[in-house]
Amino acid sequence: MIMPSVRTLLLLAVMSFMVAACGTSRIVGNYYLRTDDYSKGAAHFRKQVAENPRSAMANYYLGRMLLAQNKAGEALPYLEQAASLDSGEEEHWFWLGVARWADGDMQGEREAYQKALAIDPKFFPARLYLAHNYKNAGRFDEALPHYDKVLVEAPLHPDALFNRADILQNTGKRGLAVPAWKKYLDNYPDGSWAREASLALNGLGDFTYRIHVIGVRQILLQKIALDSASPRKLTKESKESTDVVASMLKDDPDLQVEIASYDDAGESAARDRAEVVRNELLKNGARPGQVDIAVYGRPEIIRAGGEIHTLDDSVVFRNPRP
Repeated sequence: MIMPSVRTLLLLAVMSFMVAACGTSRIVGNYYLRTDDYSKGAAHFRKQVAENPRSAMANYYLGRMLLAQNKAGEALPYLEQAASLDSGEEEHWFWLGVARWADGDMQGEREAYQKALAIDPKFFPARLYLAHNYKNAGRFDEALPHYDKVLVEAPLHPDALFNRADILQNTGKRGLAVPAWKKYLDNYPDGSWAREASLALNGLGDFTYRIHVIGVRQILLQKIALDSASPRKLTKESKESTDVVASMLKDDPDLQVEIASYDDAGESAARDRAEVVRNELLKNGARPGQVDIAVYGRPEIIRAGGEIHTLDDSVVFRNPRP
């Protein structure tokens, strides 16, 4: 039996200690990040760095704690040191990229994400942030493939869906931009990004989604349309929209809404559609005195995206006219 030398045993002991220390630093660092206790975390790892300046993990977590406190300039040297000491760790490069972004260094940010992806091409955050970097620099043709790769891994990622649609519109790919905006709105119909997406979609002449003003609120709804198989009923998507409006009216007895119905087939067709919509609202909790009707036997004319658009038939929820 061959016995290990004293030197080998010492080396193994040192390595075991380093692995244990690294594991402990990771546990402690993640604890401070998870609990948002960045100030205490920074104090802890500042002491660790002072004791062992060549600890990649201590430098990394000190940088993370400072970055979380919006101290990008102070965080940078520690994150740079971490990436230098352990250049094979993709997270070190990624967070260095984030710090460089916060410090206004777009080129350095891009290079850091690229190094993270060179280590692990499937490192999702770096791929997404690299796409953002290219897009913010106006390099749309380089950003788009990265958003596409993000969507391969996460088909419904909101940032990737929105920015991909925005790039397609900005590069004049109208035929691709319309379904891209719809896909975003189909999955994320709420919030400020949804409002931007609907305005962009309307600017392209598509009104599948549009904003309606009810009371003091702007509500994004899908197009209100009759079911082609049953003209006295609304489509499934339309019912989802009227359910939102009915719920608002039910919750606020003082709230009123006017159903403006347009149809180039004439007032009779416009009135029929408005009556179906009103009945749906009343069935779902609205009170009769809360719902008025305005009918127009003509197309609706809308200005959106700097152009004039004509809708042969449409329904708009709005505040009652004086």
